[in-house]
Amino acid sequence: MKEQFDVTIIGGGTTGLYTAFYCGMRDMKTKVLEYQPEAGGKVSFFYPEKRIYDVGGFPGIRGEELVADVEKQAKSIQPSVVTGVKVTSIDKLEDGSFVLTTGTGDKHYSKTIIVASGLGTFDMERVMLPGSEKYMTSIHYTIQRIQQYKGKKAAVISDSRVGVDWAMALENVASEVHLINHDADFKAVYEHDIDKLEASSVQVHREKTAVELDGDGEALTRLKLNSNEWLEVDDLLVYQGLKIEKSLYEEWGLPTEKGRIPVGHDMSTNIEGIFAAGDAVFYPHKTMLIASGFSEAMTAVNSAKKTIDPKAKSQVYSTVIYKHS
Repeated sequence: MKEQFDVTIIGGGTTGLYTAFYCGMRDMKTKVLEYQPEAGGKVSFFYPEKRIYDVGGFPGIRGEELVADVEKQAKSIQPSVVTGVKVTSIDKLEDGSFVLTTGTGDKHYSKTIIVASGLGTFDMERVMLPGSEKYMTSIHYTIQRIQQYKGKKAAVISDSRVGVDWAMALENVASEVHLINHDADFKAVYEHDIDKLEASSVQVHREKTAVELDGDGEALTRLKLNSNEWLEVDDLLVYQGLKIEKSLYEEWGLPTEKGRIPVGHDMSTNIEGIFAAGDAVFYPHKTMLIASGFSEAMTAVNSAKKTIDPKAKSQVYSTVIYKHS
């Protein structure tokens, strides 16, 4: 028999990680399936250097720090976490449990499911330059773990606000920062952000493109522009947009509204035993906030617990039962 879990969470972003933690509070055997190579979701990719203010108890916390704290919280209940997998199908078995199949053909067995995978999967547009395959470890598509650039020379390739934000965040960490934009202007950037950029030490290269990467055979050391100028660079960060793939919710048997899953007040979907939380869900007056996802996660977990054990309490209080601190 394959190992069966009480609940399998699809999505390892902040909502999915908090869902896993709360499952531990309900004494549920838990698994998390995440598409990206690492957990953290959109906060890790898009807001790691930004301060987040909508989570109670934090006057302002950087996205990267929030992800690290939520991940630490989730790990305290020791869930099984599988990354780099995409759930392609969900089938309900005769006993009411589920089998989730991934793109690699692996199967995961679970009594209940909580969908916390947002609006779908995404991949960053990759840079294709001579030397890029050789120096892949020096090329980054997110600014996670910003301290890794301390004292280094960094270059950012981007024509958007994301690239401007990355460059400005790196200014206080890296010894030198270059921002390379193939265009004369940046997309979706506020005027005051451009003023800050121009007043900073970031070296902006407008209407320029990177054409070649070079190094010592192991690490990147320089980057060539189409102007034949070579820049000394230790790390290259790239944001050239996203390849967004819509969710497979309908293929899983879950109808959608505006790309999201309609749920009841208990976060239930149209399939008994499957619940949802976070950006994946739709209901009247839904707010797309991290704090909302945390609240929905608790409701979804409590509903899953009652599905498995109808005699279980409808909710629990951390001050009374949390045994992992």
